[in-house]
Parts: sequence; C-alpha cells; structure tokens
Amino acid sequence: MNLVKSRLKEIFDYTIDSDAEYKEDLNNINYYNLICKSATKNSLFRIMGNNLCMFNYIFEDVESILMIFAVSASSKEETSSKNIAEKVFEVIKELEECFVTLDYVRSNHVVEDKFIYITAVKKI
Repeated sequence: MNLVKSRLKEIFDYTIDSDAEYKEDLNNINYYNLICKSATKNSLFRIMGNNLCMFNYIFEDVESILMIFAVSASSKEETSSKNIAEKVFEVIKELEECFVTLDYVRSNHVVEDKFIYITAVKKI
C-alpha cells in the first residue's frame, strides 16, 4: 500500500473513533465552515497537496465517514481547467483504490473560496 492510501486509511480509522460529526444535508454543505471547524480541532490534514477533513456521518441510515477534499483552483501553475480536472480525478482515483467502493462522490466548485471541494462518503 502506498503512502497516500496508508495515510487515508489512518485518517479514516482516526475519524471513526473521534467525535467529529456532520449532521446536515450533503447538498447544502458550508465547506468553508467545515474546514475551519476541522482546523480548530486539529483534524485538518494535508494529503496529495490538498486539505482533507473527515466526519462521522449517517448516510442512507448507515454509519459512514464523510470525506471532504479542498483542491485549490487558484494555483498559478495549475490554472487551466485540464490541470484542475486532473487533480480532481487523481483524488477520486486514490479514494477508490484505497476504499474499493465509495457510496457517494460529488465535486463542487466554490468560486468565492477558490476551491473545488470533493465530497465522498464511505459506509462503515
């Protein structure tokens, strides 16, 4: 298992045992607030050059882990849509290789934040 996958599993396992939880709707996530909340609780991680936070979550009535990656959309060297899309696909590829199946995946570009947020859920 490579370093990225090992780190993802470590953070995933850490989150299962933590009190970090998200109880709101997946369609109305305030990404900025969640990132800040994670940072104040020392639960904001840096992986693959992106910020990552995880929360315990109930998805389709099953205990799950909600993962949020913040991929910068403002880096001067990677401003082209192609480069940003490649970064998003790279994150999703690593998640799928690490967890085999994901139960929910969505990306959302928040222009004001200058980030593309990748939201993924894995049932426990």
